[in-house]
Amino acid sequence: MLKITTSRDETNSLTVHLWGWLTDEYIPELQAALSPDAAPHIVLDMSHVAFIDRKTMKYLCGVKSRVVIQNIPSWILLWIEQEFRCGASSENSRTDS
Repeated sequence: MLKITTSRDETNSLTVHLWGWLTDEYIPELQAALSPDAAPHIVLDMSHVAFIDRKTMKYLCGVKSRVVIQNIPSWILLWIEQEFRCGASSENSRTDS
């Protein structure tokens, strides 16, 4: 289960707060919350995220160029950075010589 709430500050910056398990079934709802039309500056607060799946991690890689991701658990941050740097999928099979 995932809970999504939003708040705005005095500069009209939007913060999207997440609680729970962030899985691909919630991507459409998250996309709506993170829409560029929602605010000129968007922050995604992941301080209460306990789990993400692979599809969601890939989605986060795609939005991190236009959304500030804050309070991200270190293991998720490392995973996103690895995917962004390599641009490869671990789903690809590996051939040992």
